[in-house]
Amino acid sequence: MTTADLLSRPPDWVTLRAETDEGLPIVVLVDRAIATTAPYAGYPVQVAVAVALGQTDDGLPAEPDKDRLRTLEQALVDAAAGEARLVAVMTLEGVREWMLYARSTAWAEPFVAAGISVQAAEDPGYQGLFELAGSP
Repeated sequence: MTTADLLSRPPDWVTLRAETDEGLPIVVLVDRAIATTAPYAGYPVQVAVAVALGQTDDGLPAEPDKDRLRTLEQALVDAAAGEARLVAVMTLEGVREWMLYARSTAWAEPFVAAGISVQAAEDPGYQGLFELAGSP
């Protein structure tokens, strides 16, 4: 378990690309700075926030969705400040999902109240992030 603070580590985003069995694109952004140093004591909760995209042929966001997604992502990061860290963003099959690791989930309550899908699970070993990033 890493003793450095999850929130203070400078980000290092990388893009991973793959395809579904149907040949549709999967795009995953992973914060390599966290994926290569996790797990972090004190941030045992994996939080997944997901939204459906608008009309899309390939499962990726169309131009009209991009501003809405950027705004929502910034709202997530702002709400999570001091409590959680965004570690990955995945887009496939018409869904955008943000993965965060958190101390708690109280910061996410306004998103739940707004009808946005928010799932939380204990993952102190960061297995969810490691699976997504293709790490040990």
